[in-house]
Amino acid sequence: MFEVIGPVADFVQAARVAGLEWLGEDYDLSPADDDEDSEYVDAESKGETPLYVTMPTLEGLQKVLSLWRRFIAKEQRSPETTVWWRLFGYLHDVRLWSAKDRVDPNLKGYVERMLARRPDRPVRLELDLWFRDDGGLRAQARTYIDALMETVGGRVLDFATIEPIRYQAALVELSGAQALALSDFDGPLAEANKVMRVRPQSLYEADPREAPREDGAPNSFPPLEDDRPAIVAMLDGYPVENHDLLSGRLVVREVDVASLSVPVARRHHGTGMASLIVHGDLEQGEPPIERLLAAIPILAAPQNLNHECTPPDKLPIAIVHRAVQALVAARADPTDAVSRVVIINHSVCDGEAPFSRRPSFWAKLLDHLAHEHRLLFVISAGNARDAFSLDTYTSSAQFDQANPVQRQVVLLRSIEAAKGTRLILSPAESLNSLTVGAIHADGSTGCPTGLNDPYAAIGVTNLASGVGLGVNRSIKPDLIEHGGRQLVRTNAANQVVSAWGFEHPDVGQKVAMPDPNVGFTGRVGRSTGTSNAAALVTRAAVRLADVVEDIFADNGEDWQTAETRAVVLKALLAHGCRWGPTGDLLDSTYPGNWQRRREAITRFIGYGKPDHDRVLSADGSRITLLADDLIRPDTLHEYQLPIPRAMLNSRELRRITMTLAWSSPIDPISQRYRGVLVELVSREGKRNYWEGVKTVLQPHSFAGRRGTLQHLVLEGTKLVKTVANGGIFVGVQARADLAAFAQSDVPYAVAITLELAQSVRQDVFSDVEARIRAKRIVTRERVPTRVRTQ
Repeated sequence: MFEVIGPVADFVQAARVAGLEWLGEDYDLSPADDDEDSEYVDAESKGETPLYVTMPTLEGLQKVLSLWRRFIAKEQRSPETTVWWRLFGYLHDVRLWSAKDRVDPNLKGYVERMLARRPDRPVRLELDLWFRDDGGLRAQARTYIDALMETVGGRVLDFATIEPIRYQAALVELSGAQALALSDFDGPLAEANKVMRVRPQSLYEADPREAPREDGAPNSFPPLEDDRPAIVAMLDGYPVENHDLLSGRLVVREVDVASLSVPVARRHHGTGMASLIVHGDLEQGEPPIERLLAAIPILAAPQNLNHECTPPDKLPIAIVHRAVQALVAARADPTDAVSRVVIINHSVCDGEAPFSRRPSFWAKLLDHLAHEHRLLFVISAGNARDAFSLDTYTSSAQFDQANPVQRQVVLLRSIEAAKGTRLILSPAESLNSLTVGAIHADGSTGCPTGLNDPYAAIGVTNLASGVGLGVNRSIKPDLIEHGGRQLVRTNAANQVVSAWGFEHPDVGQKVAMPDPNVGFTGRVGRSTGTSNAAALVTRAAVRLADVVEDIFADNGEDWQTAETRAVVLKALLAHGCRWGPTGDLLDSTYPGNWQRRREAITRFIGYGKPDHDRVLSADGSRITLLADDLIRPDTLHEYQLPIPRAMLNSRELRRITMTLAWSSPIDPISQRYRGVLVELVSREGKRNYWEGVKTVLQPHSFAGRRGTLQHLVLEGTKLVKTVANGGIFVGVQARADLAAFAQSDVPYAVAITLELAQSVRQDVFSDVEARIRAKRIVTRERVPTRVRTQ
């Protein structure tokens, strides 16, 4: 391992000249910057960056170490050593990859938990291998792992190679004794040089469900008559296909998980998510979506467990890969019911992998698939169930008797202080995906006697919703949506009160559920969590897709075949977001200076809760403009937006909302990771678009530039009589973060809403639409531009 103190790109070039095989780079070794005003710090490394290389022979490796020792002894360079001295000039240290590097720091706790739960059973671990460019060496990896397992008395359960993300891994099973020795950096596995990392098994486990309290017959709905192909698929549990609420509305494709392996009575998670996507919270009485919902089950229900989980004997990443490949393969047949899928609901995460600096292979896979196949993954942020300490109370009775408003403030402040233990769960850090946190809200009313509802209806996340940020401090979660109310329990020890959220069968979102009684297909119950929130965002995507499809048709285009489908929906799903009163409340509650408070708010709620109805519906005071295209680095697309006449010579509140979404290629072994940056700019190349508006409380624009979604809300009441150059200039420009992607075509979509206070009588919609239709939007390159006319 080389620890680089100079520019990584320069070192890479020097390393290749020296004949080293490049294996990858890690994130900097500098201390975490949680105590700095970090939203203003460039995401690139400021400390030493670990870089991984290999030599073809042991003799070659020993030669490198010998040369390094001569270099640090300040030996003069010679013709033999010139290339190496130039390489070493970028380095802080050179050392072998050791057991302490190889063994995940969370492994010991995981092994101890597994043995405490099932002391007589073997422990399952994942081995991530060094991915080799040579196909022959990759082919030998399975033989190497088999021999290694024979040495330690273990066995290989699954093995997978996914070349685009440089992933090669094995799921193995070891005895408890071997697993404990390994967690203490001992044994053959700890010193296995072809193994990059040993970590806990990637596993999603749905929470075991209490028996639902509601048997009730749900509202009846007419059968689905729309025969259009599904545009949404969910990778989740196996749904109850003949449930009264789902019958005739699902198309299930089996890839890894068969129906016989999942008893109907245990199909909770997939049934609940399908219900939320199709119907929303049943308490709200909303109409169902008018499209089929595709489902590829990726959760099993093993006989020896009382909950659903990813199949314990398979690598989840490989299962997800095969599921998406099946959907992509269906595109070859336009008559296939899943051939038009563009949105994939992924409310499943790795319970053993809270995000920490580097993107997980699971996230890398989703990022690659999203860009390569023009898909949008809607991902749950993950739920943190662990207790956190309260900073005010010394007993549970004191907490119970406290003023509800004060108790609410203490909970908000304390959970913010504990954010480092409540991180989003992989793959929620995925850059190209839309990650969703859960708001403490649902259609149920009241609180069961003797229990505490932690929050009023103030728009904050529920107690378990995972906390960001994401890769290179990008904004995660991207947004938040209703995820059900979770009640709060406490425990006091040594005058320290700990709190945690829990589900209660009388509180939460009402969804379809399986019934243990054979023959009854109408049971409903309640659930909560970030999975629910992601399902509701997916439901909104279907409603938006119906509108967008009509808009494309009005322009003579087939939206179903557009390369920008995914990013158009991504932009529109976030377009209605605002912090609003929730942001003001959190800003007055969290500690620190304004920079730290703003970043803290972003960690919890991202860009905020979207108001999809404002995007779906138009009125005289509001108009939304939508443009989409492919763009290459070092290119600028220009837009000239006419200012509504009613925004001039007036002090009425006006708002301009801009949302840019794109999909970027990735380099799975680079610290920069993202291949292409696309951003909104003003005429001067900055972000000052018009003097009549200014930014409101929201995530800083620097943070927005680190991901693949930028969202800006501008408001103002300043009296402006004229506007220069006939309108607002908005540029969309692209830049390659990595030279390898300088010629990449990147799909993007930009949505811009111009809005006036309702008290203004002039018709903003008609004014702008007429001027747009007459002049179109000025561009250096043709960019399809669409105006909402509904």
